[in-house]
Amino acid sequence: MPSMTVPSLPPALLEDVATVSADALPSGVVMSEDDFLGGRISLLQPRKGHHRSGTDAVLLAACTPARPGELVVDLGSGVGAAGLCVAARVGGLRLLAVEIDPEVAAIAAINVARSAKYLAAASVISCDVALRGEPRKLAGLTENLAHHVIANPPYYRPERFQTSPNEARATAHMLTDEGMEPWFRTAVSILKSGGTFTVVQRADELPALLKLMEGRFGGITVQPFSPREGEAAHRVVVQGKKQSRAPFRLLPAIALHDAGTDTPGARVEAVHRHGAAIDLG
Repeated sequence: MPSMTVPSLPPALLEDVATVSADALPSGVVMSEDDFLGGRISLLQPRKGHHRSGTDAVLLAACTPARPGELVVDLGSGVGAAGLCVAARVGGLRLLAVEIDPEVAAIAAINVARSAKYLAAASVISCDVALRGEPRKLAGLTENLAHHVIANPPYYRPERFQTSPNEARATAHMLTDEGMEPWFRTAVSILKSGGTFTVVQRADELPALLKLMEGRFGGITVQPFSPREGEAAHRVVVQGKKQSRAPFRLLPAIALHDAGTDTPGARVEAVHRHGAAIDLG
């Protein structure tokens, strides 16, 4: 499959970054092919040994208020699921996927090429979202770059959960000693004024998320998700807007399933099967 170029993105992305090509899959990695959004996109991802994309990526994408022609940067993109779900819903999107694992970045590049009809331009780079200053700029993550930044950071802290013996899986699931700080630091730097940062995390990390938002973003909105109607939230999507003075908003929880069943709720079914958006207002 041909690699995709990014002619409409800033020169730094063309001159300073060797983008990950979509030439070949990593050797020795067994793949599955999984449909998202009712088959609008079909993504390759490792069967095991890495984080597999699913519901969280779809919910994150549904909450991202992107429009055609805007640039979305997906930090810690994995195989590209969240960013490509945004693209499949919006169409005509510009996408920059950032993934630290070179093997996973290579898979993301192939998935981007497979989803080209939804993209005006796209690029995949392999680097650490924790880069600072000049190294971050040289990697292509320049200031005031993006209209929207999205992230699905690792969910677990090493001091609270046992690390996986599989290195790739541990990298995908475990935060470093800095926690989520680097993700917020990079997001606010690369966003344009008025741009949004949208992140999905475990519900018990909400206090930490709000603390990291403070002083960086305004117009903060929290959308909780519960496993079933009437149950406590287990996930949150938190969104903030750069240089906004709008007040904090806590929205009613959305249940993924009807009460006492494994049947998806109508609203969530519309998101998963038909690419519906979740408007955070």
